[in-house]
Amino acid sequence: MRLAFVVSSGLGYQIPNLYQTQKSFNEFKHALECLKENGFDGVELNLHFSDKRKLSKVKEAIHQSELELAAVGTGLLYGHEKLSLTNPDQNKRTRTLSIVKQLLEFGSSENAPLIIGSVRGQVKTKNASTHLRDCLVECNSAAKRYDTRIALEAINRYETSFLNTVSEVSAFIDTNKLDSTGILMDTFHMNIEEQSAEETINTNMSRLVHFHIADSNRWPPGYGHLNIEGCLKILKDLSYDGWVSAETLPKPTSIEAVQTTAKFLKRHGFMST
Repeated sequence: MRLAFVVSSGLGYQIPNLYQTQKSFNEFKHALECLKENGFDGVELNLHFSDKRKLSKVKEAIHQSELELAAVGTGLLYGHEKLSLTNPDQNKRTRTLSIVKQLLEFGSSENAPLIIGSVRGQVKTKNASTHLRDCLVECNSAAKRYDTRIALEAINRYETSFLNTVSEVSAFIDTNKLDSTGILMDTFHMNIEEQSAEETINTNMSRLVHFHIADSNRWPPGYGHLNIEGCLKILKDLSYDGWVSAETLPKPTSIEAVQTTAKFLKRHGFMST
């Protein structure tokens, strides 16, 4: 497995106004240096824009850091821009879908999967599930063209009302024949929704595209009660060769979150010392 840490204006290494100012972009470069110094192989980004000039600068900074792009998240499209794939306004759905497909192309150039998580919205409005299905079928077709993968995330019931468990995501993929789409499992969400995170991993391993770690309180590993090392051992034993990204709160601080996660991974033998 390969190990990454999220850098965004929200979770992970938190940088307010990320990519919006030169100061924040300089801090982004510093964040990449921090990840590299602490032993991570890659960085996961959460993006809410498709400006090619900015994306080019982002890619260049990652290359200079000698990290890899682990995955491209899209949750801030919903969190910051209030755009979703289930918005009842067709124009807003179309705009969301356009940005998502452009980010899909951006990630594919770096062999990084695209994450579909909270960008699906709350899925409470009339026809929302139909809108989501239609958008994800279109995204799946685009992923096939770009020879990349979509990681559809199982998110707990308090954040969305649809596709809360890994088995529900798996059934949705089957029903809609999404052959370029797999599953993103997240220890924080699995702790709420799954009877056994370990059993869920074993049962759905063939569909796993990406994996998130965070403890029960969404702090870095070791601050809560989850058996994260047990989950990672299963991934290792099953020869999972994809990315594991820490998507934690920036607690106690962003840098301490990186350092604490790295120490945890090294202590349990998942990261070189």
